[in-house]
Amino acid sequence: MKQIHKSLIFLFTVISLSIFGQNDSRSIYGTGFNSVFKNLEYGNFSGTINGIVIIKDSENKKYLLDFQGSEAKLEIEKDDNEVYDISYKKYTAKTTSKKTTLKYKTYATANGLEIELNGEIFDLSLIDGACDLVINGLEYSYESEKNAEYLIIHFTKEVHLLNSYESKVRKKITIMPNSTIVFAINRNK
Repeated sequence: MKQIHKSLIFLFTVISLSIFGQNDSRSIYGTGFNSVFKNLEYGNFSGTINGIVIIKDSENKKYLLDFQGSEAKLEIEKDDNEVYDISYKKYTAKTTSKKTTLKYKTYATANGLEIELNGEIFDLSLIDGACDLVINGLEYSYESEKNAEYLIIHFTKEVHLLNSYESKVRKKITIMPNSTIVFAINRNK
């Protein structure tokens, strides 16, 4: 009888955890960023960005963010506390029309994405207390050659970004699958 009682308690515990536990589909565990800039404490690097990001807003309006040879930059900012990493890496670029800004950030094995669209900032950042999660549906890889490094970001699933909690009206934009951008960052300052 005690064995059945213990088994039932265990079963209910497992069921409760699966129903009420934290299961955030926006993130998965990260494996790190294999960048040539990984071990730098600081620096500013220039480059270009190419690709397209397809967005739908909360009213189902579609936007095509075109990045065709637009100017890009990588800012490496030292983390004075060096908790999980020695620096933050911040990639920034504007669309071809220069009306929309995209920022991609990494720290330790976590990342974040921000898009300023129509004067409003939407973001999803997993750079937090643990810094071990990355955005689910955003795949990244690095390819490098003598004078440049290419950061390839490809979206395999819908990724939802929200505007600021301080906004009077909460809004969401969705980055659609098959959106792809490539940052080409010069390795020389």
